[in-house]
Amino acid sequence: MTLKVFVSYAKEDQSVALDYYQRLKHKGFEPWIDKLHILPGQNWEAEIDKAFKEANVILLLMSQRSVDKRGFVQREANDAIENLRYKKPTDIYAIPLLLDKCEVPQPISQRLQYIDMSDSHAWEQVLTSLRTAAEQQSIETTNGITAGPFQVFDELFNEQWPGQPGHDIKIKYPQFRSPKLNTAANELSLYFSGRAVRNLIASRQKPGDQQPELFPIPGEPMATDGRWENYGIVHASETFLSLTYDVSWYGAGAAHPNTHFETYNFTLIDRITTVELEDFFTDLKAASSALSEIVVKQLCREYWSRNNEKPDTKQIEWFNSGAGPDIENFRRFTIDRQGFQFVFAPYEVSSYADGRWSVSVPYYDLIDLLKPDGPHTLAIGRD
Repeated sequence: MTLKVFVSYAKEDQSVALDYYQRLKHKGFEPWIDKLHILPGQNWEAEIDKAFKEANVILLLMSQRSVDKRGFVQREANDAIENLRYKKPTDIYAIPLLLDKCEVPQPISQRLQYIDMSDSHAWEQVLTSLRTAAEQQSIETTNGITAGPFQVFDELFNEQWPGQPGHDIKIKYPQFRSPKLNTAANELSLYFSGRAVRNLIASRQKPGDQQPELFPIPGEPMATDGRWENYGIVHASETFLSLTYDVSWYGAGAAHPNTHFETYNFTLIDRITTVELEDFFTDLKAASSALSEIVVKQLCREYWSRNNEKPDTKQIEWFNSGAGPDIENFRRFTIDRQGFQFVFAPYEVSSYADGRWSVSVPYYDLIDLLKPDGPHTLAIGRD
């Protein structure tokens, strides 16, 4: 496979980033960098978001200029770290490159080994990491990803239509195989393929909605509507499956692409059934209050970790609004053996430039509110 490599950098490091881009291209990789890939008339934020989601590997170029800079470089780093939740511990996905002496942000340093580019063998280390990533992902494409009792294979709807406006749709979805849980695997495959077909059809531009007076000739660079989706499996066992979808869409003329999460939780006992928050708690109102208190504190801690400063009053108000004691704020969740993970899209608890957020809440912190025989017991492994 040709490895798609997204190059994340600060504007001040553009010359170095372009040099690395050319080196990667010369070595047979498929690098992407905004300077060379965004065409006139395209929404640059939408194109960056789409390329980021399609990338197999994210190169994070870190320097004193980028780590101290708020904005899209920090957003890309935050989102790359968030995506590690859906990767195996041995997978190579985000590779930090240290361009000069600077303090590596804690969310990166505590998860990833960086490469000091002042070292004489640094570039060979980068190439070795990328080749390993390509080998890993080639094996996964051929054999599928092992998730509990399932082998999971990626399928993709990829449709471009040069209308006025046109559309660019990329929807990835999972197909499941399991000799042991064959019925469950077939039902899950039908469920997610059906979801993908439905979203593909709903996202297409209609011939009757064309506005040729506002758009250039079809086939030329233009502002197009688009939708791109990717999924990540959080937990899979013989009794429980939990996964999340990262969805972005862009409408011509919008300032930013819109991003949201969809989460799916299933019990796999006898037959597949969906699971909602109501199924876990004895008192949903009390659970909402408890979750709000825990999640807001965790968001404040994460803000400190990301920015090395406490959130100001305005930011805390935003956290309290998006994660306040309303159960609807916590509908997007996944679970694993340890607890819940609640996900928040841009604008829900912070600015667009801050990217996505996630908070883990151990079952123990909610133990007095959980049903003794709730579905979390299936994720933990107790029948």
